Amino acid sequence: MTSTGAGIRSDVTLKISQLQNLCKRDPDGYREDYDAQVRRLESECGILALSPSSKPSNSLVELIQFSAAVSASSYKGKESDKIANMLINLLLGNKTNNADNNTTTISQKEEKDPNTTDRGSPLILLSSSALSLHRDVRKACVSALILMRNKGAIQPLKLLELFFRIMSVVPDKSLRELLYHHIVNDIRNINKKGKRDEKVNRSIQAFLHRVVSMSQGGAEEQTAVAQKRAIDMTCELYRRGVWTDDRTVAIVSSAVTSTTNNVMCRAIRFFLNIEEKMAEDKQREEDDEWDGVNTIDFHKHSRKTKTRKRHVARQVKNRIKAQKAKEQPDWLEMEENNDAEGIKKLYPAIELLRDPQGIVEKLLKRMKGSNSTLKHEVKLLMMNFVTRIVGNHELLLLSLYPFLQRYMASHQRDVTSILAYSVQACHEYVPPEEVYAILKTIAHNFITERCSGEEMAVGINAVRAICARVPSVLSTEGGGDGTTNSVSMDIEGFVRDLAAFGKHRDRSVSIAGRSWTNFIREIHPGLLQGKDRGLKGTALHKSGTKPLPYGQRMAASGVEGADLLAAYEAQKKAAALIKKNEGDEYDTDDESVGLGEESMNDVDQKEKSPVDDDDKTTTTNEDSDMDDVESDKAPKLVLMDTDGKPIVEKDTLDITTLNPEERDKLKQEVSSNRIFSSAEFAKMRKLVEREKRFKRDPREAARRKRAIARGEDYDVDISSDSDSEDEAIHIAGAVNPTEIMADSKRKRQSKAERLQSILTGREKFEFKTHGGGSTNTEKKRGKNFLMTKYSLAARIKRGRKETLKKANLREAMSHDKKKRRRRI
Repeated sequence: MTSTGAGIRSDVTLKISQLQNLCKRDPDGYREDYDAQVRRLESECGILALSPSSKPSNSLVELIQFSAAVSASSYKGKESDKIANMLINLLLGNKTNNADNNTTTISQKEEKDPNTTDRGSPLILLSSSALSLHRDVRKACVSALILMRNKGAIQPLKLLELFFRIMSVVPDKSLRELLYHHIVNDIRNINKKGKRDEKVNRSIQAFLHRVVSMSQGGAEEQTAVAQKRAIDMTCELYRRGVWTDDRTVAIVSSAVTSTTNNVMCRAIRFFLNIEEKMAEDKQREEDDEWDGVNTIDFHKHSRKTKTRKRHVARQVKNRIKAQKAKEQPDWLEMEENNDAEGIKKLYPAIELLRDPQGIVEKLLKRMKGSNSTLKHEVKLLMMNFVTRIVGNHELLLLSLYPFLQRYMASHQRDVTSILAYSVQACHEYVPPEEVYAILKTIAHNFITERCSGEEMAVGINAVRAICARVPSVLSTEGGGDGTTNSVSMDIEGFVRDLAAFGKHRDRSVSIAGRSWTNFIREIHPGLLQGKDRGLKGTALHKSGTKPLPYGQRMAASGVEGADLLAAYEAQKKAAALIKKNEGDEYDTDDESVGLGEESMNDVDQKEKSPVDDDDKTTTTNEDSDMDDVESDKAPKLVLMDTDGKPIVEKDTLDITTLNPEERDKLKQEVSSNRIFSSAEFAKMRKLVEREKRFKRDPREAARRKRAIARGEDYDVDISSDSDSEDEAIHIAGAVNPTEIMADSKRKRQSKAERLQSILTGREKFEFKTHGGGSTNTEKKRGKNFLMTKYSLAARIKRGRKETLKKANLREAMSHDKKKRRRRI
């Protein structure tokens, strides 16, 4: 009798893979076989508990995988909880007989409140037996638990606590990477579109917050590893757009004040660079998607069949569709993504901090501490973070500015970055006394003749950036002669001294000096001399442009630009009315307008029908009679001016004739009587920009006067299209050190920039090249020798050589004759 290969029942039970398949098909029929294998697994675990470090048998790993797969699919419930607790106790080094009790207590805690788990230290050290467990058994148990979690047999928080305890202690790198990627992917799957579970998210975030903020006890190394892993997970989930709420930011902000430098630096870099990384990821995804669509296989070297033609046509169609999607504005895609997650605007993480003042005070205290052992790079990172928060949230941290002045010296390492951080820390609420001290320090240490040109340019650019952020320091209303009461500093003399550097012999210094002069022309041109104000500065000086003193702000009496919008709409309406009056002479009567389509068709047919000469004469007579009847009607009277143009009743608004009080009243009235749309807000922004441009440039103002005289002032480019800048992520207070560096000299490239230039390759050397193609001489060099062997030039050259040979021969022979004569 031949064997079929299926085997009898007693044989099948000995094969784990076949038994697993049969248990999935018929769970009730093979329950006894499954229980026998579970009892076998329990006995194997008991033997392993006696010597955990010994190499396990091959059957143990197979039994672990079998019990996890079958219990999670066929016997989900008590049986799956029993297997899960057995594997967890094996990893933790606990006894297996307490599995059922542990299961009930953990499940009851999770059912009551997931956030009320152990309020003490979330990480408990593993026992010695767990640490000495063989790596194959540990990896098999972890893989089995991950399989059960993917099938929904285990709660996520239960595995999260276990995996964190393993990651913080076990030195197996591959296992740590496996656990890390599983946790990140598991949380991503929990928060997929349409199935976001906020209850689970809150419980996981609460656990991560406790891990990050826990104090280091006896196990400092394990706690630091767990904190770093928690920060990495949180940053990765924020970067992928899974967790972007304030709770996630709170987790990372709690790590900023950590005593471990590595954990603190990771949290600080998250706040400083996360928006740039997310923008790079988005751009990379778009480029990859476009590259995938852009490559089309036209089957140039294959047979052109109908299937391949359809394939090429489909690729071309997809490419055209992707091209249109790439070129169209972003607001057109909002109709496709109507869910809340797609419409929600992502704010910068640094703007979601709950206690920015407390964070910067703690970090500044740590930097100023005498026992601080921070490296220079770490201290610079902390300076950048503190100044970014101060400038972003407009905080008052007066002890920060004297601390920054310690490092403002030309010989200081990374002094350009420190100056950039000083600019970040300035905002309009900083008292001028603090800013004056910074300006004096920069002027004494950088803007002197003993410094190099690059240092002077950096100093002038830094002063300009600080004054742009705190324009109240340029106000001279504090004292009669331009000096303040608390700090003796002549603002007018300081401004004019820096403006004189515009004629310096060094190019970088002169560029910085002219930039300073142009800046003062727009902010406070009265501080400059008359010859340095220029055309725009003189116009702004006559209009009284100057910064407000410290503590004063312009109170808004309505929506900015509402009066300009009302005047713009009134002028546009008046222009439309003029065009309508000019076109009235071409309009028809009400009766002719009321003709229907049938009557118009009849008229057309009569006009197109052929008639005799008599009919033509009668028709012309009738037309003349109709003209006489129409001329009897009274025409519409239109008032005309001296130039022959119609005069329209004045319902326009001439804002140039209104004083500031009347304009504020008009602005308040318009703002309170109407509701503006997004398009109208965009128009108002552009009208305000145009008004500022007119005030700044006299030529623009003259053009506006001529346009008003022609009645064309309304005809400006005011489109309601949404700007792409509104969708971008802006971080207030961020200053790049390259913005204040010298402009004339070539900046030193970083290692990444040098590598990029090497990969792109250098440009072709084209010194003393001529236009057009190659010359005849260059072409001759590339020809074959046989082609040029009998050319005219070659023959002349050979003849010249033959002549030279003969001449040399004659000279040699004559020389020999002379020698022979002397011998005789």
